[in-house]
Parts: sequence; structure tokens; C-alpha cells
Amino acid sequence: MSEEEQNELEEARRKRAEKMIQQHHEGTIDQELLDWKFRQNNNTGFFEILQKDEMVAITQDPRWATLICDLLNSLELRKEL
Repeated sequence: MSEEEQNELEEARRKRAEKMIQQHHEGTIDQELLDWKFRQNNNTGFFEILQKDEMVAITQDPRWATLICDLLNSLELRKEL
């Protein structure tokens, strides 16, 4: 791959990341595109925080789960810039 092609690819990735960050902050991004999510366990009532569909933490507070997932998704998207 030539240097020009690499630069074009990097520019396309940066633009895609900027668009995804904007959609994330507007709340319009498809949640399936994000690495961090949470769900409520119907048996325990706890909220499970997931990274790439693997549980990494639990909490009783849905606001905390929302905050953590929002922050971590923002950081992941910013890494792509």
C-alpha cells in the first residue's frame, strides 16, 4: 500500500470516527456498533456492564451503568481519531 493510499485510509477512518462520536453524543448511533453496553439481569435485578458482549462489572444503579458505558464508548471512539 502506497503512502498516499495509507493517508487516504487514515483520513477516512478519522472522518468515520468523528461521525460516530457526533452520533453517540446525539444519541442516534446504533448501540450495536459500540463496544460498551449494559443490560438488566432479570434474575438478580443487577445491571451488567458488558464489553463486546462479555460481562465485566455489575451495579445496582442504572444511572451508573449508563455513565460508565457512555464514558468508555466516548474514549473508544476518541482513540480512533
